[in-house]
Amino acid sequence: MKFVKLGGFLLIILAIVIPQQVLANSDYEKTNTVEINAATDKSKNNQSENKVEDNNSSNSESTQEEPLEIKEKELQAAKEAQLKAKKEKLENEIKKYLRNNINNIGLSYYDVTSGESININSDKTFLAASTVKVQLNMILADMFANGQASQSEQLTYIQADYEEGTGILQYTNLSNKSYVTATLSDYSIIHSDNIATNMIMRRIGYENFRNLVDKKLGTATNHSGNYITASQETSILRKLYENEDSNSYYLHIIDIMKKTDFHDRMDKYINTNIVAHKVGNYANYVNDVGIVYTNKPYIISIYTEGVSNANEVIAHISKLIYDYQNEK
Repeated sequence: MKFVKLGGFLLIILAIVIPQQVLANSDYEKTNTVEINAATDKSKNNQSENKVEDNNSSNSESTQEEPLEIKEKELQAAKEAQLKAKKEKLENEIKKYLRNNINNIGLSYYDVTSGESININSDKTFLAASTVKVQLNMILADMFANGQASQSEQLTYIQADYEEGTGILQYTNLSNKSYVTATLSDYSIIHSDNIATNMIMRRIGYENFRNLVDKKLGTATNHSGNYITASQETSILRKLYENEDSNSYYLHIIDIMKKTDFHDRMDKYINTNIVAHKVGNYANYVNDVGIVYTNKPYIISIYTEGVSNANEVIAHISKLIYDYQNEK
């Protein structure tokens, strides 16, 4: 009986204790679940906050970059507008200076670095006079390069080569005299020697020369006489300057153009050492064309017909362009 009573008593205790333990375990699990969920929510919140911070940082950097890009574009636009205004001012100054002579002049200016240009009657045809000697020597240089002629080749003077005017050969005994082709080339540029030029032209052939010039320009020129436009001459000088085929004699031509005897036009008011040019006179045509080697080299071709005091007009325009170029 005692054991029966004791067993019953134990059953009653177990019935009370076990449900309480189960409830305790259940409460513990709920607490852990709540804590885990809270931790997860906190992690998500932190990640969200980090994303917001990252986005804000990215937006801030983008906002800083955009004003810089805009500012650079604005500065570039302002600079271009300023250069355009200066160029227009120069062109207006030239036209104002020419006044009634404006229809009697052909002008082509080209900046070889920027490609900027000014053209006044640049497609009008003029008599080239001795400026043709630049083209002639370039064709001769091409013949040197491809083996069609030699710098050491001897050319013999004939009576048909004689011509008065500029040069030194007319004052020498020319009878049966032979000259090295390279020497005649130098004379034709430095002294603008007409006899040396005629001897070279005879060697090349006039019509052949004209056709080769057309090929170089990529357009047909007037073969009926020694005609040229300012824009065509500038194109020729560009090819001399750019020297795409790396012809060493082109460099020599530029060098002897700097050593010319004539300094009363393009380089009258600027440093003669930086000007590679060729003058030309015939009747009432007065011209000068060349390359000016400033920090920003440029090409200028000026042709005139019937302009009073044309040498000074060319010199004045050259100085205006030179000053403009140095201020850029």
